[in-house]
This record gives sequence, C-alpha cells and structure tokens, in this order.
Amino acid sequence: MAILLKPRIREQVPNQKEMKMRFRTLSGVCVAALMIAASVQIAAADTIKIGVFGPMSGDAAAMGSAEKDSVNLAVAEKNAAGGIRGEKIEPVFADDNGKPEEAVNVIKRLISRDEVLINVGSISSPASLASSQVSRQSETPQIVVAGTAQRITTQGNKWVFRSPVPDTKLVADLVDFIHEKFPKVTKFAFLYVNDDFGRGGFEAFKLAGSKYNFDIVAEERYTRGDIDFTAQLGRIKASPAQAMVEWSRYTEAALVAKQYAQSGLNLIRFGSDGIATPKFVELGGAATDGIYFTTHFSVATAADIPAAKAFIAKFQKAYGRVPDAYAAEAYDSITMAIMAVEAAGKSDRAAVRDALAKISFESTRGPFRFDEKGDPLLTTHVVKIVDGKETNARNIPVQN
Repeated sequence: MAILLKPRIREQVPNQKEMKMRFRTLSGVCVAALMIAASVQIAAADTIKIGVFGPMSGDAAAMGSAEKDSVNLAVAEKNAAGGIRGEKIEPVFADDNGKPEEAVNVIKRLISRDEVLINVGSISSPASLASSQVSRQSETPQIVVAGTAQRITTQGNKWVFRSPVPDTKLVADLVDFIHEKFPKVTKFAFLYVNDDFGRGGFEAFKLAGSKYNFDIVAEERYTRGDIDFTAQLGRIKASPAQAMVEWSRYTEAALVAKQYAQSGLNLIRFGSDGIATPKFVELGGAATDGIYFTTHFSVATAADIPAAKAFIAKFQKAYGRVPDAYAAEAYDSITMAIMAVEAAGKSDRAAVRDALAKISFESTRGPFRFDEKGDPLLTTHVVKIVDGKETNARNIPVQN
C-alpha cells in the first residue's frame, strides 16, 4: 500500500527549512499506514503465502480497498508477533475487478504461480462462486469474504468457506425485522441486479416473506452497470407497494437513491448488505437518508462485541476512518486463515482446510464457528441511515 503525499502547488519551490517542517507534520495516521504497508512487504523466500483477491478496481473498488486494508492490518500484527512457526506471512494481492472470469484467472495464478496455502476472496457472489470451482479442482482452501449467494456453499464443495452469512439468513432476518417493526406493511416492490447476488436476495425474500403473507406487487430488475432506473421506478410508483426493497451494490444503489428522490416516490425503503459502505452515502448524498439495510457489521451495532470495539480502534488508528462491513468481514477472514495455517502445524493445503473447518474464535461480529456447509453461525444487523450516519435500526419503536 503506497501513500502519495502531494505538496500544495506554489509558484516558488519550498526551501529546505519549509520542507523539513512539512515532513515533521506527517499525521500519525499516515505513519501508521506506512508502517503497516512496510511490514507486509516481505521477501518471497521463507514466507507463508496467503492469496487475497477482490475488486481492487472497478465500480466495487471501495470494497476491495477495505479488504486490502484489513488484511494488511492483521498480517502486520501477526508478523510483529513473530509470524507462524518463525516464518513471516506474505499476502499476495490480486484484482478480479468484481468479475467472475477475472476471479477464475486470478485464483488460478495465486494457486499455481504464487503457490499460496489458502485464498481469501472474493467480494461479489458471482466472482466468489466462479472461483470456488477452481478451489475444488485444485484442492485449495478458500474463504469467501463477502459473497452471500446461497449456492456458494450448497454444492458439496468442502474446500470453500465463507465469512458472511448466506443471503437466505440475511434476508430472513430482514423480513423478521420488517414484520416486527412495520406490522402493517405487507405489499412490496422489489428492485434487484440481475445476477447471483440480486436474484439470491429476491428469491430469499419471497421465501422468507411467505410466512407473513408478504406480497411482491412489483418485481423490477436491471443489468449490473446500468445508470438509468427511471422506467423501473415509474412502474413501482404505479404499483400499490407500501415499501421498496432493493438488492444492489453501492454504485448502482446510489444512482437509484438519487433517481428515487427525483421521482416523487414516498415508500419505506430497505436495502441489502451491498450498500454497507460509507461510499454509498458519499455517492448518494441526502437521497440515502431514511434507508434501512441489512448488514453483517456496523460500528453502530458493535457496542456489545469486545472484538469489534478493539478492531474499530485499531483500524481507525491505522487508516483514519472507521471500518465498514467489508473491512470487518475481511479482517475475520484473514484472521481465520492465519489461525488455520497455524493450527495445521505444517504447510499443507489439506491440513489447513481441515483446521479451518474447526475454527472457533471471537470475531468482530461475535462468537464465530462454521456449520457443516462452511457458513458462519452469526447474528445479522439492521441499520438505518440518519443524517448520513449509520444508526442501530433495531432500537426504533414499532411503526404503526
């Protein structure tokens, strides 16, 4: 991770005294981040390699950046404590741009060329699902950082585990929240991206909502990368929907939010974990206010989780910002990977996989262990955006 310090543009070149004073004013945040970056720049020899991949570029780059920062933070901590069996950990980063075909390419390189022991990634469901097939074929353990599509872990692939709960659990918890807090709301419009992530959210909502007789009166979809949602919003406006559920990632969701505000719609809005990043509020501005969304982690809901409070403090000290859900999921993922490599007792992929299946620890999201499919047994969270900030939605009174 490189930090570029750009001096203020002036007509005259600063003298030596001025330059010295400027360098003395480097913030503690920058120094900490530079130290973390330096600590993970390990020579290839005598290191334990862990592959880390995700969208380091493209329209989901904020998620990949959070992943990379958390991995660097955890690796720096472990290396400072002596590494594993006297060897330093070397994270090998790769960019899949959030695309399935790129995820396949990068995980093949990590396994064959870089000879990693275990992989951490990816972020999106399509990329995670595609790469998991390579993990099965090569018998290399993989921890999915944020892909929630149910079928990632229901295909009998013993080599893939994941940090987030699957969409079926995530959506079921949101449905329960809606029924509890909005008992009179039963008619929904559902807008989603037409891929594994969006379709998974839609199908899970239909299934979970059936026990409360939820009625989807408008189903609208779009292709990832679309920028105009006026037609879908227009049809939703013409429907008898009382609330709108949207299963999008933050880039498209911010555009939807702005166009929603312009449309004159006035529905209760619920969103997915794809918007659980400050980038969503940054891009969507005031149009994001009032949205409820389900998530795996939030600083607004972390008060009773000791590991979360410690992680938030460390992350903020290192990077000058609070971590989002993707940072927390990645931190837990790399922590598990390190624990599994250590518990395996040797640099053997099968041994690491077997150790990973037995992992149990206090994560940033509470007590963590896997079920028989490789999914975590965790409690999810619901957040409401108020004045541009995340708040704990479970604390709101029942809305009659």
